[in-house]
Amino acid sequence: MFAKRRAPNQGEGRLADLDAKMAAIGRSQAVIEFNLDGTIIDANQNLLSTMGYSLDEIKGAHHRQFMDPADAASPEYAAFWRELNEGRFLARKFRRLAKGGHEVWLQASYNPVFGPDGRPVKVIKLAVDITEAEQEAARREAQRVAAEQAQSALVEALGASLARLSAGDLTARIDQPLDGAHQRVKDDYNNAVESLRQALGQVLEAVSGLRGGAEEISGASDDLSRRTEQQAASLEQTAAALDQITATVNRSADGARQASAAAAGARSEADRSGEVVRQAVAAMGDIRKNSNQIGEIIGVIDEIAFQTNLLALNAGVEAARAGEAGRGFAVVASEVRALAQRSAEAAKEIKGLISTSTAAVADGVRLVDQTGAALEAIIAKVTEMDALVGEIAASAQEQATGLSQVNSAVNQMDQVTQQNAAMVEETTAAAANLKTEADQLAALVGRFETGAARAPAPATRSEAPISLARERARLQRFASGGAAPVRPADEWEEF
Repeated sequence: MFAKRRAPNQGEGRLADLDAKMAAIGRSQAVIEFNLDGTIIDANQNLLSTMGYSLDEIKGAHHRQFMDPADAASPEYAAFWRELNEGRFLARKFRRLAKGGHEVWLQASYNPVFGPDGRPVKVIKLAVDITEAEQEAARREAQRVAAEQAQSALVEALGASLARLSAGDLTARIDQPLDGAHQRVKDDYNNAVESLRQALGQVLEAVSGLRGGAEEISGASDDLSRRTEQQAASLEQTAAALDQITATVNRSADGARQASAAAAGARSEADRSGEVVRQAVAAMGDIRKNSNQIGEIIGVIDEIAFQTNLLALNAGVEAARAGEAGRGFAVVASEVRALAQRSAEAAKEIKGLISTSTAAVADGVRLVDQTGAALEAIIAKVTEMDALVGEIAASAQEQATGLSQVNSAVNQMDQVTQQNAAMVEETTAAAANLKTEADQLAALVGRFETGAARAPAPATRSEAPISLARERARLQRFASGGAAPVRPADEWEEF
């Protein structure tokens, strides 16, 4: 018969579950148990491997075996166990000493275990080995401290050198020995200061020449400004005179146009007068022709009167022959004869008047012919004058147009000259500013110490590619009426 197996009670089940949990924790962490006085009760293999001991070597020993003696004797260590005995939980990084005295870092928690009465009965420590991480952090910290010290040394050296540099001493260098990247910074700083020293040395050499050149430019700009102002004034006077000449020529052109119009009108009137004269000549010819016809008619009347007189005479003779019977007829014949005589006398007088009138008409026709010929000559001259006046008007108009264009060009030149004068004034002001700034630059650069011997800066350059003073003298002689300044070819090339 088999013995009946006893079923586990509830308390035994809870203990088995707790043991299983502790076994799981022990597989991943270092576990050690202490009494409340700090003596070691038990430890798992993870902890023994971490600290380098066997269980027999540490069981019954005190926790301070893992401590640095100085730390174990400190008040903080006593307070540490006092808090655990009070049932307080403690968790943080701890520095411990393994077997052989080598350093071990643990991320650990000290956990008081309470009895049925609620009071602590022992302490269980759960820990993870973080030695490598802590030692790496320590190495990094040491490197950081060393880098900070080196950087501090570099900063001090840089500060001292920069202080000298800010005071204008370009000979300030870093001579302290440095390592690594700091040595490169030192070399770069020293090279930069050397480059700056050389550059400022060249600037110091060039500043003296710049000051002399600025003074010469300023003097030349002053002279150019005065000459440009004189030229602008002369050109303004020329423009005013040319305006007056243009106005006069325009008036002359207007007068020529009016004269051309008047000549054209005179030619038209002369043409009309010639036509009138030609009509008058034709009318006088008609009058002469009619006068001749009237003379012929008067001759016929004269012949009629003569024949009538003869007939009356014959009638008187016949009446005388008839005696008393022809007395009345004789009276009539006498009256007819008297009438015929008066008609003949009147016809004779009219014929004389007609002859006189015909002679006068002939003279008039001759005079009118001469007038027509003279008028034709006048028309030809007027036509020629009209052509000449037209050419004069066209020439005057062309002159007016040309003078207007010249006037416009001169006005533009006047404007350009005025603008040039303004620009020259600005250039003069800029040259004066350049001279002032060159002096200021010389003063600013002169305060730097480059270690090189300094030559005194000349007020002006005694030798230049071309002497501005000599050039100003030439231009002044030319402006005063002398010959144009002739510059040798070599001077132009040098200029």
